[in-house]
Amino acid sequence: MSVPPGCIHQVTTVTLKKVITERGHLMEVQRCDDPHFPGFGQAYITATKPGVVRAWYLHRQQTDQIALVAGRLLLVLYDARADSPTQRMIQEIRMSEEVPLLVRIPTGVWHGFRAIGEQSACLLHLNTLPFDFSHPDEKRLAWDDPLIPYRWPE
Repeated sequence: MSVPPGCIHQVTTVTLKKVITERGHLMEVQRCDDPHFPGFGQAYITATKPGVVRAWYLHRQQTDQIALVAGRLLLVLYDARADSPTQRMIQEIRMSEEVPLLVRIPTGVWHGFRAIGEQSACLLHLNTLPFDFSHPDEKRLAWDDPLIPYRWPE
């Protein structure tokens, strides 16, 4: 299986359809009969203020999926998987309300994001496993940790 240039192996993006009417809009994010549906464990929403960086996160069991609901976002991924053909690769994904995306982040890939623009970024997170407070499947690093060779733009 070939990996498109600039993309991390097994990271997928799905362009979401936004139906705009005179009353507003509807955006379908995921259905259980979608070919890319990885299963369901938990859904939650986060809001990140403009300029704030939330990074870095890594999971060993859970697959994350992120869809932007409002605002603009820079999502950054770093492939730390020893057996990956894209090991040590960085991928940037810019997300906006105008071009809605669902991004699936496989296990072993560090990820973080920054709200860009003038308003907060609201994200819908769809995880394959529920968060377990007693045994979290989550490793964290500071946003500026030198282990990840990435510098967040101002």
